Amino acid sequence: MVDFTSSISALRRWESFSKDTPLPSNFAEWRQQNASQSMELSAKDPELYSLLAGTAPAGLVADTLQGKLSPVPKTQEQRATEQQKAEVQKLVENNPYKSGNLTEMLKLESLDPQAAKSLRRESNFQNPIERQEAAAEAEARHKSAFDQTVRAGQAHQLQQAMAQSPF
Repeated sequence: MVDFTSSISALRRWESFSKDTPLPSNFAEWRQQNASQSMELSAKDPELYSLLAGTAPAGLVADTLQGKLSPVPKTQEQRATEQQKAEVQKLVENNPYKSGNLTEMLKLESLDPQAAKSLRRESNFQNPIERQEAAAEAEARHKSAFDQTVRAGQAHQLQQAMAQSPF
């Protein structure tokens, strides 16, 4: 297992978790002796927890060893936002409007309505509301054209009547 006692970022993160105790040299032993604190660390700073437990992905270990690990853990809200962005990105890549996956369509609509609208346009897909709006717009254009034609016909008849009139 990698020793993180020389990583400033790991030490700062441990300090923000537990100001009174040093970074444990044997995390497995500490975890057994401090089960509730271990669960708290896992919830508050899963990255640090995985580093100390030896379960961190290689990229996280490399970032820590290179000094690229943030000294401040991400908040629950930040992690949730990142997870949502990743989920939206995956949905956009899969484009549920082309595959016809209704579950993914609804999920994308709820997570990111703008991305969903953009994909719908790209895929020439209309939801029921958009179909109704398009139909109403087409009907309004048709009615307007019809009315304009009727008025033009009436104006033409009036001109002919006036041209034939002896007055």
